[in-house]
Amino acid sequence: MPGGHAPGEEFGELHSMTAARTRSVLVDRFGTGWSDAGPFPRTTAVEAEELLAALERAGERPPFVLVGHSFGGLLVANAARRRPDLVAGLVLLDPTPLEVIAFAPSNRLITGMRRSFLLAAVRHLFGAHRGRGGRTGQHCAAASIFAELSPSGLAGVGWETVVYDGDLGDLPLVLVIPRDLVGGEAVLAGARDAVEAERIRNFYLRTRVRYLAASTASRLVYTPEGTGHDFPREAPGFVVGVVEDLARELRVTSP
Repeated sequence: MPGGHAPGEEFGELHSMTAARTRSVLVDRFGTGWSDAGPFPRTTAVEAEELLAALERAGERPPFVLVGHSFGGLLVANAARRRPDLVAGLVLLDPTPLEVIAFAPSNRLITGMRRSFLLAAVRHLFGAHRGRGGRTGQHCAAASIFAELSPSGLAGVGWETVVYDGDLGDLPLVLVIPRDLVGGEAVLAGARDAVEAERIRNFYLRTRVRYLAASTASRLVYTPEGTGHDFPREAPGFVVGVVEDLARELRVTSP
């Protein structure tokens, strides 16, 4: 599952490379790609249930290795928490930690993304893009789920969305993250002084590893040097290798 509220096709290259080695499945969550807008409001908790239902109704056979990037990482971790019996392992690609939403300095990027989806929905709704009305629902779906990516929005869904220490038992979990804040310079630039900048750096680096505590069978893998949060695009071969390594291990331990 890709980050943001993107369609499965955002992982098209990863999918093709993985499919050459094993079975690979892309899912368009409601409001993306080929899927309908779906019921509102959109939430990560609801989409976790829908993801599992989609796999089941498509006839896919568990157990699955679920792979998710950023917001998609939070999504697949939620799916695994709900139905660990369907999941063989998790690969979390710099997944969104809820502490960042609740406690980090104000993030204008996320706020701006939700506003842009709402504006795009209005433009499509009132005919600025005639003949493509279906896009209105897609933009509304993205704006709806992005509402939880704020302290106030998170407060209403936090208990259903958090994946906390020990929640995943001994489920094999590979956390893949960059070593530093490559690409995060804008966040550091917003600090009042050098002391606050260092505090921000420490906060983001510490919250990045929080998912390791969710399982007793977790391990940390660093991305190639010089890559940032968008490393699935920057180094797709590396990501496929990580997934393949976990799948190989699982076949040996539980054929």
